[in-house]
Amino acid sequence: MTQDIPIKCCKPAQVIRFLTFNVNGLRTLFHYQPFSSMNQSIENVFDYFDADIITFQELKVEKSTLTRWGKLDNFYSFISIPQTRRGYSGVGCWIRILPDDHPLHNSLKVLKAEEGITGRLSLKIGKNQTTYASDSNIGIGGYDSLPYDDEQEALKIDSEGRSVMVELASSTVVICVYCPANSTLSDEGELFRIKFLKVLFKRIRNLDAMGKKVVLLGDLNVCRDLIDHAESLEKASVPTTNSMGGLEIEEKFRTSCRNFIIDPDAPHRRLLNQMLSDSMFSEMASGGILVDTTRLKQSRKRLKMYTVWNTFKNSRPANYGSRIDFVLASTSMGAQVKSADILPQVMGSDHCPVYADIICNPSDVRKRDFNIKIPKFEARYKYDLMHGNILDMFGKAKNQPSFGRVAKNSALRSPRPVDRLSKKEIGNITMKKLNGGDKEKISQLKNCFGEPPSCKHGEKTILRTSKTLTNPGKRFWICKYPKGTSEDKSSSCDFFQWV
Repeated sequence: MTQDIPIKCCKPAQVIRFLTFNVNGLRTLFHYQPFSSMNQSIENVFDYFDADIITFQELKVEKSTLTRWGKLDNFYSFISIPQTRRGYSGVGCWIRILPDDHPLHNSLKVLKAEEGITGRLSLKIGKNQTTYASDSNIGIGGYDSLPYDDEQEALKIDSEGRSVMVELASSTVVICVYCPANSTLSDEGELFRIKFLKVLFKRIRNLDAMGKKVVLLGDLNVCRDLIDHAESLEKASVPTTNSMGGLEIEEKFRTSCRNFIIDPDAPHRRLLNQMLSDSMFSEMASGGILVDTTRLKQSRKRLKMYTVWNTFKNSRPANYGSRIDFVLASTSMGAQVKSADILPQVMGSDHCPVYADIICNPSDVRKRDFNIKIPKFEARYKYDLMHGNILDMFGKAKNQPSFGRVAKNSALRSPRPVDRLSKKEIGNITMKKLNGGDKEKISQLKNCFGEPPSCKHGEKTILRTSKTLTNPGKRFWICKYPKGTSEDKSSSCDFFQWV
């Protein structure tokens, strides 16, 4: 691999690297550098990050394409995809298979694995159907008093491909999640979101009470603090200059910071803070059992530590976003966190990766026979990926590049996104594709929208298309500069005008 290493710190042999990344479509990840040069190999991506336990969210893949992502030589794969809505959501967890002589070989041994958070999903063991919660041989445990109303609600919670749980031999349960966001702002969506979080957090508390360590990582779709939310900071008139750090903001604007957490219209923030032993609310922290590894190593002084940005408003260049992607670990593991940070320089999604290096003591591994059977939820068994491709066997696929196989013919390679091309390249492509008649049609298309108006900067605006439920497909003009703080002269002036 010739790409620059995204994580500069050294990873000793006794360290397990956890990494979470909401890829917003696994296939599109390979359209961006450096992933576009990795031959559509997800193992190459994992090696690029030098990660041992990886979770990707919003896979947006279907069962028919899982061989590429679920049948790997050097990783165990655990993948949950929606049961009804195709090409939506989806969470994957991959555990590196270390060599026999590696000091952490046994520590990364997978004992059990589950799909979902309720334990109510069924799977086939031999000739019989069972559930995780009803069979202690396959279930991780911690099912008591989970706050769902009935089995139907439990199945609904686990039907959208939002969670994967894996128990390691080191008595650590890794929970990978893509929590609901209620992007439609509906009452039903908010109820589902809160129900999911309550069940998830209760399950974690149950596991903690059993003496198991927990690492929760993924896109929680919850912003824990005011200093992690650019828009709320601006609305509260809180300056984010370099001279003022997060601790100073929380001291000077204490009421605004506390109100952000206990806002009655955002109960998900309170729920998350009640799980955190490092919450700014001492009464919440006293009952918390998880530590935010990123804040632990970067401290509360650091501002603008965002992990997601609004691409529709082009907010990433101005770093105007929020922090909703986490690696949270049992508070008892806090002293073992060697390094943790966000990786905003890594492109490919509207989110960026987050990682944590956690020291693992091989002596933590329970004495047992390590000839353990691979859990039936492993992707090879769950999705019947053990068989070969019959077209490959007969050579019929030789000249038929399938999804995930990079063809030698450069014309078949995934193109770079337009926003990654230079103006000269775009111009060359446009001139090659357009003949005389096409140019006339393009000219007519531009004229139908009229000349772009000028924004408050006195410069020409750009055309965008609405994707909202109330005005789908409607065109409008906005300032060409990215969204940023009001004091930033190079950020958007918030000009808006319907066509």
